[in-house]
Amino acid sequence: MRLVPIVLVISALECMRGVTVSPACKCISYESSHTKVGYFTSPNFSQPYPDGIHCLLYTFVGEKDEMVELTLLEFDLQAPFHDSCDDAVTMYLDLKQPAVNEYTKPDAVLCGSIYNIPSVHYYSTKNILMFEFKSDDIRSNNTGFQGEFKFLKQDLFSTNGDLVSNTNCDYIIDSKGKLRRGKFFSPGYPSFNKMKSIHCKYTFAGSHNQRVKLYFKKVTLKGTESSCISSRDKILVHDGDSIESAVIAEYCDTESLVEVFSTGSNMLVQLFAKTIKSTEGFEASYEFIDDSIYPSSELSSTEPDREGGSTDLGSPSVVDCDRIIRSVNQAGQPTVSGNFTSPNYPNPYPANIQCRYTFIGKGRERVQIKFADFDLYHPTKESEDCVDVDIVEISTIINGESADVDDFCGKAESQMVMSSGAKLTVTFMSFGALNGATRDNRGFLGQYNFVTNFGIETGEMANDSACGFIYNSSVTKSGTFNSPNYPGRYPRNTECHFMFYGFPEEQVRIAFTYFDIEGIYPCLGNTESDYVEFSNFRASVDRKLPRYCGGNKPRVQISDGQFFRVTFKSNSMFDATGFDAKYQFIDVSNADETHAPSSSGRNKEKSRHKHNKGRSTTVQTPPSSAADETHAPSSSGRNKEKSRHKHTRGRSTTVQTPPSSAAGNINNQQASDSSAKTSGGGGSPSSTSSNGICLSCTCIFMCMQVSWCFLPLVSSYWQLVLL
Repeated sequence: MRLVPIVLVISALECMRGVTVSPACKCISYESSHTKVGYFTSPNFSQPYPDGIHCLLYTFVGEKDEMVELTLLEFDLQAPFHDSCDDAVTMYLDLKQPAVNEYTKPDAVLCGSIYNIPSVHYYSTKNILMFEFKSDDIRSNNTGFQGEFKFLKQDLFSTNGDLVSNTNCDYIIDSKGKLRRGKFFSPGYPSFNKMKSIHCKYTFAGSHNQRVKLYFKKVTLKGTESSCISSRDKILVHDGDSIESAVIAEYCDTESLVEVFSTGSNMLVQLFAKTIKSTEGFEASYEFIDDSIYPSSELSSTEPDREGGSTDLGSPSVVDCDRIIRSVNQAGQPTVSGNFTSPNYPNPYPANIQCRYTFIGKGRERVQIKFADFDLYHPTKESEDCVDVDIVEISTIINGESADVDDFCGKAESQMVMSSGAKLTVTFMSFGALNGATRDNRGFLGQYNFVTNFGIETGEMANDSACGFIYNSSVTKSGTFNSPNYPGRYPRNTECHFMFYGFPEEQVRIAFTYFDIEGIYPCLGNTESDYVEFSNFRASVDRKLPRYCGGNKPRVQISDGQFFRVTFKSNSMFDATGFDAKYQFIDVSNADETHAPSSSGRNKEKSRHKHNKGRSTTVQTPPSSAADETHAPSSSGRNKEKSRHKHTRGRSTTVQTPPSSAAGNINNQQASDSSAKTSGGGGSPSSTSSNGICLSCTCIFMCMQVSWCFLPLVSSYWQLVLL
């Protein structure tokens, strides 16, 4: 229903009986007593809006138990100039009465296109919302805006639980005497909350035979380029009712449609936020599930498409082969590992069938799959990328959607596959026989494991992180660690932390024996890169140490002191094989200066100093995988390790084959580094001689700008001329 507003040119006191920004304001009013849903537009939409609109005030007033939702369907204003919006929509979301003036603090100022604004959805904190539209005196061809408004009941966003006394946002949600399912929200959602340093706890308490299922429909927090460990705004999900219980999920950016299952009957969710602005926070639902009953969503997702449990891919074959495999069976007993097979294995499988094997874990469990035997029908003429042949497809759930992990056909080599969350699906499809050929292939024998250690066999798992591992010098002085699921491809949307704790007079030494992380240097979020980063601090970024990704193996890393952190983070788009590394705790109490770590964190990147208007800056070159520190980063084509190319959702990546045995050790790599420093590595000529004299045209150009670079003596002048 479209509501045609009435525009009134009236005084400030008459405009909604309140005070406006300017006495010259024109007012457009909408009240829920007239309609619950409608549309609003800028003047002349969809033609260019007039110039010289000094104040056009849109006012929405609902009943006391209502709130206002605005959705911008189209938005096209003049682009900002020097971060200033001359044409703008100014939002007021937190009002007790329909009145604003020049002292009212706005909650959002919008200009530019719909792609420039932070959100298209805006909500009032109470029953009133107002926004002002203005344009300058310069004529433009921008068409303005069109939007939809709704008056909603405020209790749609109320948490179903008991608020703990003397707290602002701590809730206890008990399955006894309450609904078995309900909703819970961050404070003030979907608008915002003015509390500072928010810390909310939601405790879920089920019966002894129940588990808790959480479904985060939407999470929007202040995302950072760094990992969650250094983020102030985050959600921690604990597998129990105490903050000491293991963290099984962690969110610090934007997520949607994420499921989490508890191991036992209790679960705790903690929300940490410095502030929650408009459109930030989360909305989620919960359900208490009996162990003996499958959730309805799981049943529906694995229902057969036709009677008999198979899909018709040609002439029909009646085979009941769909299976749900959970880490806890109906009797409540764990099923940590086992086998699954194609129909009739090891005898030939039928044609024209589809079988779906759904694996569902709990807590921080991940599903790990490996094929012990794999033999599918494949025509004589090889088909590329397993197209139009019998195939096994493996998928996981990322942001509520099914995402392909890998596929296998023919006599594929066995490699481990791991889910990104607690659920993974294996789909087997056989097609009709070609040219009357018969099946004599035996199919496959698969092995599954529900693992909580992400395939990382070393270290002690930390309780305060979904994927965290602790290495103490008091336990062992050296060892190895690796990326999740190594030497298989690491899971997407995964963040792991490796914490190394030495004694006061020790330092930590890290050397990589294998490295293949999908990404493009400098491994930032705008390149959709996975990365490995290092830090001398437990929960903050160490800005003097760069990130690493691609095929460029990091040089040896040495901590500043007794603590060191290595963080691995993958995004939701791409994957690769990962890394294998060695660590060593080094006693430096008697070390001489030649072995002492450098003050720059042992990073040792070559840098040059540039003076720019009195400010001295350090420009670092990208880290090199070669031992010679003057080399530029080598491309994946020069890595000279055995590799295979795989196209992963549009990006062509180089996936290196892990070595059959760990190549080299820490001492060998140290010797290699030392040798490279003395020999120069055979790289490009150095731009300076040993005494700092410029020997190349590049350096001559730098000498003209940098105060510390000076022309040498006359004897060196002729060298410069010749070069």
